[in-house]
Amino acid sequence: MSIAELKATLGAAIESAREGRRTLDQAIAEAESAASEAARVLRGSRHAEVTRTHSALRSAQAEIEPTRRRFDAIAEKVGDYRSQLG
Repeated sequence: MSIAELKATLGAAIESAREGRRTLDQAIAEAESAASEAARVLRGSRHAEVTRTHSALRSAQAEIEPTRRRFDAIAEKVGDYRSQLG
């Protein structure tokens, strides 16, 4: 593989990471909207399944920022490596 081919492959990897971040952000927006509506409808419920669902949503929410940072770090680190190739 030539340097030009490697740089092109790395460029595609960067774009994939950016597209992953965009997809994640879109999924988050849709999930937040659905979760808000569900919370409104289920407000005050003590049903075990509702409680488990709220817990699962909180756990998923805690992973949002770390996952965003991972996508951003991938794009940055691969971009840095690509730049070092000249």
